[in-house]
Amino acid sequence: MEMDICFEGIGQIAATFRTDGEVLPGMAVALTKEGAVGMGADGALPCGVVLGGVRGGAAAVQIGGAAKVGYSGSDAPEPGWQGLACDGQGGVKAVSTGGLKCLVLAADTQDKTIVVKL
Repeated sequence: MEMDICFEGIGQIAATFRTDGEVLPGMAVALTKEGAVGMGADGALPCGVVLGGVRGGAAAVQIGGAAKVGYSGSDAPEPGWQGLACDGQGGVKAVSTGGLKCLVLAADTQDKTIVVKL
């Protein structure tokens, strides 16, 4: 019997931010101004992943630990240390230069999600 592996929630650090535009749980977000996050523009550095529902113009954002987020592109980011940037659609994409260095722990190519250590 093969054991399921789960990284999500390890070392989770979250903070509450004001929201700038529409953000949804699971979206990669970027800092848009002091104390506020919004869906990261294509190429922006992600600051975290939205955890829960948005209420009163604020949302809990995971800024550290292992988090699941969607990715774009035809290939999943490779396991290991990768430069990641926002893709402008609420996910991330691997970039060859720049980006935020994150440890990619796992990829689900069917659901187009990765688990990263922020």
